[in-house]
Amino acid sequence: MRIHLNLATHPFGRNRMLYAASAAAGAGLVLIAVFLMVAFVRSYRASPELTRRQDDYRRQLAGLTQRQAQLEAVLRQPQNAAVLERSMFLNDLLYRKGIAWTRTFSDLEQLLPPRARLISIRPQVTPDHDISLEMQIGAETREAFIEFLKSLEGSAQFHSPVLHGDSPPSENMPLYRFRVTVIYEQKL
Repeated sequence: MRIHLNLATHPFGRNRMLYAASAAAGAGLVLIAVFLMVAFVRSYRASPELTRRQDDYRRQLAGLTQRQAQLEAVLRQPQNAAVLERSMFLNDLLYRKGIAWTRTFSDLEQLLPPRARLISIRPQVTPDHDISLEMQIGAETREAFIEFLKSLEGSAQFHSPVLHGDSPPSENMPLYRFRVTVIYEQKL
């Protein structure tokens, strides 16, 4: 029987691997510190130029805002109020007239499942000049309507569908009816 005994006060260990890994980690940390210092110095040197640009942009914005306020004050004068109102009405009318109904119904037809149909549709122009469609959808089952909502959410033309209410089938209308508003971006 052999017994291995080490009578040294500090037994032999394999510390070389630990020292090599520590040296590599230290060198990596030194490189990161140098990179961060170089990035800081570059950004510190560019800071006056960026501040000057920012001040220039702020002055330009203040000038444009002041000019816009002057023009709006001219438009809001009593003698110009009728022209402004008529102009806004005509612009709104032209924007609504630009909606291609054939394209709208074609886009909706691709999304409607077989057991759902469009009962009514009413377009509106939002203050952001988006087209909002208020629709009433009839569906044989609630699942068909949910399928339609999923199609709307996944569509590129329709965004942000909002359900406003629903009503169950009745004797006059054998379909579930749902009121939905959606933002429509028509591809021309």
